[in-house]
Amino acid sequence: MTDEQQDRDDESPAVAALAIQVSRLRQELDTLAGAQQRHGAALRDVTDLKQQVERILAILDAERDASPAAWFWLTMSDEERETKFGELHDWVETVLRQQYPDYLADHIKPCWQNHPEARWELTWLYQLWSLTYLTDRSAPKDAADWHDRWCLGVIRRLSQIMTRCTQASHAPP
Repeated sequence: MTDEQQDRDDESPAVAALAIQVSRLRQELDTLAGAQQRHGAALRDVTDLKQQVERILAILDAERDASPAAWFWLTMSDEERETKFGELHDWVETVLRQQYPDYLADHIKPCWQNHPEARWELTWLYQLWSLTYLTDRSAPKDAADWHDRWCLGVIRRLSQIMTRCTQASHAPP
């Protein structure tokens, strides 16, 4: 036996052992690759779930902001009342009065803010308008209800109050 043959014979068990180790490492690598794919899929699912939760929280925040409780004049602080009244006043004068002038005509006078009934009625009308036109969850039926039921009902009721309006009957806003 030559030295070369002896070296090959000595290497054969070592090479075989290495081949076995390489095979085991490939199996472990395949197992790890599968785990990595499963973890990646789970991470994508968690990311999707997080986005869904964020959308739900945004909806809940919008609903909380639109809740009648957020606009209950009797429980507001002075600062809150001033802020909300400014928001309502802006909507009445820049949206309602400008976009629906024939609806309002002389039915809602410029002194509306001095009438508690008008503040209450216009508040919830504004809330419904906001839910109808400023959210992603409304339907054409909501717009139809706002125009046909809610807006006209408020205008009819406030028209009766405004007809009887005298400067002496004003309550401070």
